[in-house]
Amino acid sequence: MNTRKGCPTPNVSAFATEQGADYVALRVQVPVGKILTPRLCVCDWWHLTGSPRTVHRPAGLTPKPGDGLLLQDVPDADFKEATRRDVRGTGSRAEALALRHPRNLTPWRRALKSLWTDIEQQFAARADDAGEETRIWRARAQVYRSVIAERRNEANKRLARAASLTPAQRYTWRRAEAAVLEGEAPENLAEVTELFVPLAMAA
Repeated sequence: MNTRKGCPTPNVSAFATEQGADYVALRVQVPVGKILTPRLCVCDWWHLTGSPRTVHRPAGLTPKPGDGLLLQDVPDADFKEATRRDVRGTGSRAEALALRHPRNLTPWRRALKSLWTDIEQQFAARADDAGEETRIWRARAQVYRSVIAERRNEANKRLARAASLTPAQRYTWRRAEAAVLEGEAPENLAEVTELFVPLAMAA
């Protein structure tokens, strides 16, 4: 008898716990030929999926000189909240550009590490809780955690790109930043953004 009420895929394998689904995923990933991940279904059971998780990331984020001013000298707690909004997809485009500005890359990476530590502690605290509310929370938190991981990867790549600039390129960028602070329109310095072209991120 099928007890999975409202399941949109009643004919596929289902698991009562995420741990059980994970165990099976590890056993079958070689013969199947792909990495499978648990997915909490609306029927409250766990299925396995080979589809990559959807990670929402703002497109075309190339900071220009002056874009980092929004988060300049803000308290660490406020910077972390801006980072959290970016992860959740609720922040503004101006915040997203400020986080990715060269001067903010190191504190951005630090804030992302803090968010990662927070969510890992929450997972650990709920590890033995098999209640319905926690199962639903865990499914959502897994996506949140995967976005943090993507953002950390992005921050590391942007930092590596910034570290590879020549002294002349760094000087050009600093001059552009100074020009913006003196009132020059960032649009007049568009060529400088070529120093920080959008990076190709792994999906």
